[in-house]
Amino acid sequence: MFFQKQQENNKEISKIPLPALIADGVTPTPSSIDKTDEVKDGLKTFTFNTFHGSTDISDKFTLQYPADWYNDGQYFSPQKIQHYNLFTAKAPIFFDLVLAEIFYQTELGYQIETSKRRNPDTTGQLDGRDFKRYDLIDYGTYGGESAGRVKIFVGPATKIDGNSYLLVFHWEERPLAEEMPDNNIEVFDNMMLSLKFFK
Repeated sequence: MFFQKQQENNKEISKIPLPALIADGVTPTPSSIDKTDEVKDGLKTFTFNTFHGSTDISDKFTLQYPADWYNDGQYFSPQKIQHYNLFTAKAPIFFDLVLAEIFYQTELGYQIETSKRRNPDTTGQLDGRDFKRYDLIDYGTYGGESAGRVKIFVGPATKIDGNSYLLVFHWEERPLAEEMPDNNIEVFDNMMLSLKFFK
């Protein structure tokens, strides 16, 4: 279950299941990521269990994505992934690990602040881990032009070599302000529903 929480006199006022909730519509980057290319029921399984060569990670995970999509480390796309520089790729879905103490100084933190979201749209759990969900309209990262809808899941705090990072999953309707056929938010929602942390 993923619970929607709204603060009203410091009380939790509503709960909704994850499928209904999802339907509502300069950071470090992972490297040396293990991938399993086995296709099952039209899906491939992605595994994250190393970070810059370290396996000392408190929250390793797997998720599933469409077998006909491209995957390049932390990026997922229905089209071949084009890298613009070390930190920018044309892909509608990506995850990242952001040093917790500087999260609000990063592009993702700025996007949340600029959207005037002091509080997430919902908070709750995915596979037993705490997440905050933000459903935003892009503030115009690319030349002031809106990239349409953006959905961000932030959490949990993950320890890597003793440092605390926030695990962030991100979807853009128009990555780098361009239309992308087959970029469907339901794909992202299903990826999040498939998220499984190592026990």
